[in-house]
Amino acid sequence: MPSFKSTSRTDRLLLHYQIRGKAYPAPRYWERLSQMLEEEAEKRGKTPPPPPLTHGLESDPTDEDKTERLHEQIAWADRNQLLHRVQMFFEAMPPSGWVRGERK
Repeated sequence: MPSFKSTSRTDRLLLHYQIRGKAYPAPRYWERLSQMLEEEAEKRGKTPPPPPLTHGLESDPTDEDKTERLHEQIAWADRNQLLHRVQMFFEAMPPSGWVRGERK
């Protein structure tokens, strides 16, 4: 069970990209997204977002782990009134900035 409270806005945003076969950002774009969210948290005095998954873990994260972490980060952004920033970030990403996934 996820450790975050999802919202319909979060679910709709992710579904929008999943329908188009986009699972999660490629590492360099995901790092930029995480950095943007961390900077916003610092500016606003908020608890930081969930960190990105790295290869320093005991085992490599699966695609499911990565998708869940993205969902956690987007839910965090929604709770902190930053969903529009995430959406703008995603819209500016080139198609090559996404890891392809199953179309929903």
